[in-house]
Amino acid sequence: MMGGIILAAQIKAKGSGNDAEKIQTICANAGLTNKHGETIQLKRRTKKEWGMEYVYRIPLGLSFKDFQNKLHTLQDGLNAKDLILQWSDLSELRIRPDIIKQIKQLLKDKKEKYKEVELSWDGFLKIKVFNEKMKTNVLYDQDLLIRVKGWKVPVGLDRSNHLIKHDFEEIPHMVVGGGTRYGKSNYLNSLIVTLLKNQLDDVTFTLIDLKGGVEFSDYDGVKQVKRVAYEPEEALEALENAYIDMKNMQQHLRRMGKKKVQDAGINQRHFIIIDEVGELNPAEAVTKDERKLKEACQMYMSKIARLGAGLGFRQILATQYPTGDVIPRQCKQNSDAKLCFRVRNAVASRVVLDEEGAEALPRVKGRAIYQTDTRHVIQSAFIPEEEIRNTIAPLINIRPRKEDPDAKSHSENRKEHKHTLIIEEA
Repeated sequence: MMGGIILAAQIKAKGSGNDAEKIQTICANAGLTNKHGETIQLKRRTKKEWGMEYVYRIPLGLSFKDFQNKLHTLQDGLNAKDLILQWSDLSELRIRPDIIKQIKQLLKDKKEKYKEVELSWDGFLKIKVFNEKMKTNVLYDQDLLIRVKGWKVPVGLDRSNHLIKHDFEEIPHMVVGGGTRYGKSNYLNSLIVTLLKNQLDDVTFTLIDLKGGVEFSDYDGVKQVKRVAYEPEEALEALENAYIDMKNMQQHLRRMGKKKVQDAGINQRHFIIIDEVGELNPAEAVTKDERKLKEACQMYMSKIARLGAGLGFRQILATQYPTGDVIPRQCKQNSDAKLCFRVRNAVASRVVLDEEGAEALPRVKGRAIYQTDTRHVIQSAFIPEEEIRNTIAPLINIRPRKEDPDAKSHSENRKEHKHTLIIEEA
């Protein structure tokens, strides 16, 4: 008992408190106070399996954005190494002969531990402090696949290692953004493979790959892929045909007296996936004809976004250059799901998510923010090339050219039609 009292006194004297007190001190030192010198006030703290959640009241004159801008300061402050044992650390000790060894292990763990911080706002400032780093490697495998059914696809694992899923029946359209090599294209491939594995008989695709066929060329020839486009001119034709398919479905439902494919018991779903939608931005056009072509593409994309949900059409628009005008406004408004990997700045984050945050993600491939009516930081699963090839190889539909046995050679035709009379209007 005396030893505990002395230790507590030493902790107190050296100013080592819990994270709640540290957070308030860090915020005050970082200038997160109003003109009256008031800083955040702790309302409650809750112990979670992953760490602690602290809820604070923000003083008048400050906003949630002020705290978002200081996220790195907050995280660095909580990870400052003092190597002083706190009461929460001592609770892990057991009275045994190896007590000294336990204390050494505690100090070692404390030195190596890195706490990650996540902020959210619902009228109060919520600060989640995670005891361990988030996973950086998640593999797309059978164990992951069996956890999604129907039209759900895996998005990734959150900080608690819970699988976050996206249901295309609930939220039909999605916007995906992120800088080069951070995982955007990998996610699109995992999405396609999941749908091919789980909905082989009912799914069809229109794939538009405006990065020169780098991502989607492997799917060219797959029976479930109706169209693959690599250039803006091909994209316009593909989008126009997808729109015609959609209108035909609309007429079919009208004849049945139904409003939605779900009401009519129609299981087929058509996914239009455009990788690098920024290439269809009319503002980037050089000539008048090119501008008209891209405007037509965006017109079809907007119509699919507005009308496609109840007709079984789902649209996923992806870009690695999120600027203000890269995603058509109506497509953005009708896409209630956003997935954003790390981007260069807050402006790019706002284009995809309508708020900042993706620019502050760590430089980890696959780390992203998935946002619907809630927000999750996730680690998306890496899908190996072998997994993609093994999935699509049995689905390739090779269409050999059929030769007409009665067809005559070109030279024979020329001889036969040597004296053919040709009449032209003069």
